[in-house]
Amino acid sequence: MNPLGINLNNWYPSLGPECLGLPERIAAMGFDAAELPMTEPVMPDGLGEEIRASGLAVSLCAAMGPGRDLSNPDESVRRSTMEYLTACLRTGASVGASVLCGPLYTGGGKRHWLDAEEKAREWERAVTGVRELARRARDYGVALALEPLNRYRTSVANTAGQILQMVEDIGEDNVGLHFDTYHACLEERDLLPALESALRSGRVNHFHACANNRGAPGQGIVPWDEVMDLLVRYGYAGHITMETFALGGLDSSWVQVLEPPDELAMTGLRYLRGYFARRAGKEST
Repeated sequence: MNPLGINLNNWYPSLGPECLGLPERIAAMGFDAAELPMTEPVMPDGLGEEIRASGLAVSLCAAMGPGRDLSNPDESVRRSTMEYLTACLRTGASVGASVLCGPLYTGGGKRHWLDAEEKAREWERAVTGVRELARRARDYGVALALEPLNRYRTSVANTAGQILQMVEDIGEDNVGLHFDTYHACLEERDLLPALESALRSGRVNHFHACANNRGAPGQGIVPWDEVMDLLVRYGYAGHITMETFALGGLDSSWVQVLEPPDELAMTGLRYLRGYFARRAGKEST
């Protein structure tokens, strides 16, 4: 069974002192992994020790807000972004993180129309930046997973197919595709064929299991059993991570439409563990 994880954003909107105590809590719930939302490139004092003591596997999710953009035409922005992402890698290595995921190629809520020539230049800046980041990531033993985002967050890459092309252009074997069902529900023509095509490529190295309204796996309009069947069929072995948001977080609703954080976390975990238990039962008969 895959490591089943949850992002700390389920409880708090940023990586701060309030996150102390969450690793033990997440492990006690029965999760195998925790994902750190890298709103800051370093952890608050004591959190690293708690993570190591918990025995949880770790992934990192970059927070590519305003001023963080490897595809920006301003060289100083690209340089400071590379410094931020390199610091994230250093933090990840200190707690044994396996992957740094997210829209590492862009950021800042950048949405714009460009002519073909400038679009190509923006793409090349993204490719060049992530290629350099990949070389740094190799030194820290961390893989990179590039996430396509929906149209309201970026215009650089919105679909799994676009990211697979970017991964090919980058040409580094420690760079893969981060598939997120929430964004895919908004941008892919058909969720299941898009996921199957991505998995068939062999380049999916991180997976966010999110309902269409940012709820837990098992909720919403996502055909969850079919999604999970595809992950198993194609031998996806990476983390399956819930990325839900406390009120005030990045993609949280303006009203409380989901269960309280602990209840939401357990709802998702029960579905995921239940799916694998049902599958094991079928295979044993």
